Amino acid sequence: MKQLMCLVFIGQLVTNIAQAQVATIQNQYYLNPYIYNPALLGSNDHTQLFLGVKKQWTGVEGAPMVATFTYEKPLENRASIGGRLVNVSEGPINSLSAQATLGYRLEVGLESYLNFGMSLGFIYNAFNANALDAANDPLVQEQNNGVFNFDGGVGFSYHSGGLQLGLALPQFAAPRPFANNNDPQTNYSPWDYLIGSIVYKIEPDLDWELVPMFLYHIQKGFNHQWEVALKTIYQKKVTIGGIYRQNAGLTAFAGFNLSDRFGFHYLYSFSSPTAQLPNDSHELVLRLVIGEQIKR
Repeated sequence: MKQLMCLVFIGQLVTNIAQAQVATIQNQYYLNPYIYNPALLGSNDHTQLFLGVKKQWTGVEGAPMVATFTYEKPLENRASIGGRLVNVSEGPINSLSAQATLGYRLEVGLESYLNFGMSLGFIYNAFNANALDAANDPLVQEQNNGVFNFDGGVGFSYHSGGLQLGLALPQFAAPRPFANNNDPQTNYSPWDYLIGSIVYKIEPDLDWELVPMFLYHIQKGFNHQWEVALKTIYQKKVTIGGIYRQNAGLTAFAGFNLSDRFGFHYLYSFSSPTAQLPNDSHELVLRLVIGEQIKR
């Protein structure tokens, strides 16, 4: 019976991954927008590192754990370079994505400019049968392998004053381990997943910044999803905000910059009655600034 349950779990998990060909939801976007859109690489004109760890579905065995690392360096010639690593562990399945990114800023007015960015790299999906009780079962061992795929993304953004509009195609190849690539139902196009964003920064005085945000995820074969957020920043040191994501519920976050160089943020997602799985998650994000601000 235990082996049968494990095999049912594998079948459901592989089927879901073959169908749910979209990126992991990244709350970190609201602190580190490059994580979704390559065009926002180096957008704050600082060389910086971000490290994030997210534990999802608290209390569920084998629930996803997401680790991210990004590096971005703006250059004086209006270009930016960077890279990102994203590792997603979910039960017996582990996905590692590595990408290098190049971005460029084009001035189109006194306070207006366009950003373009492209990421190229790979994604490696691995299935670890030893993580299951029925590891020696022949049907389980058939899935015990790894798959390399080319991956990447492209993004655009427009900035004018406090307004920022963005559009990203975050994945050239979907993470669909162990699916039949010749099956038309599992074929994936970069146009199958788009992320649009609207951000507006309001500065009522020298101490406060208010940043309302709106994101829209367009996913082929799935219901589209919207999310809204409000980020407030006090004296560029304290950050408090909240995110509401359709059919997923509320996420609250807060952070503090210990200095001009180092800051940390904590995010907590609450369970939603409309979510099919528990949505409780904990996430910690660290930021390290290197060098001085680049004036471009």
